[in-house]
Parts: sequence; C-alpha cells; structure tokens
Amino acid sequence: MRTLILSILFSTIVFSQQTIIGKFERVSFIDFGLQDLRAKIDTGAKTSSIHCSVIMPMSQGRVAFVLLDGEHKKFQPKMHTAKISRISDVKSSNGKVQKRYFIKTNITLLGKEYETEFSLTNRGSMKFPILIGRSLLKNGFLVDVTKKYSLESKK
Repeated sequence: MRTLILSILFSTIVFSQQTIIGKFERVSFIDFGLQDLRAKIDTGAKTSSIHCSVIMPMSQGRVAFVLLDGEHKKFQPKMHTAKISRISDVKSSNGKVQKRYFIKTNITLLGKEYETEFSLTNRGSMKFPILIGRSLLKNGFLVDVTKKYSLESKK
C-alpha cells in the first residue's frame, strides 16, 4: 500500500511539472521571421522537420533553403542560410529513406523559446508544414491527442 501511495505521489509531482499540448500547435521561427505556423505534434518522430521548397547545400558546412512554398499563406520568397548541424538518413512516414540536412534554430511554442534541431525536407504533400518530434517534446511536454492549439483555448 505504501509503495502505491508513493508511486501516485511521484506521478502527480512529475505530471504537474509537464506542459500539456495538443496534437496540433502553433510555432514561430524567430530566426526566420515566420510567426504562428501550424505544426503537427508527432511522438512517433524522433526529430522535428519543416517544409522547404528549395534546399541547396553550400560550401563551408552551410545550407541554403526557402521555407514553405507559394501554396502557404505565410510564404515569403526568401532564401535563408544556416549552418548544417548534421546530415543524416531519415526514414519518412512512407518508408522511404532520404538524406536530410539538419539545422538548429530558435522557435517559440506556447510562449516559450526553445533551440531545437529541424530537418529540412519537402513536406508539400503533407497537411502540416511543420512536424514537432520527441527531441523537442522531451523538454517537459505531455501530448493530449484530444486537444489542439492549447494556447488558443486558454485565450
């Protein structure tokens, strides 16, 4: 009985320190001037990714890219550059393996700023241009799949 009570107490303390988010949230990319973009929260994905219509490796460990595309209402036809944090093979949801460039960037999620790693990929056929994976979620988030856009529901 004592073990059960301690277990419940421990769980209550741990969960009370977690931020509950929904299956969809809005994020802003501070470094690239993009605000309030819809993102899908995906606990099955290790890393986060963002839709790029153009991705071009450059010299000296950098990559050039255009975020989003003309179909997206917040599209800005601007070429960005960033330092490549790593290059890795990633198995996408359709089972195909792609070589992807990763960058580290600052985002805001639920009013807080996080530095996290994103893979640059063409998500044009996906409903959400941004996917948030476990590497960011481990910063104290719990996902409630019955909720969406947590910050909006609190307004």
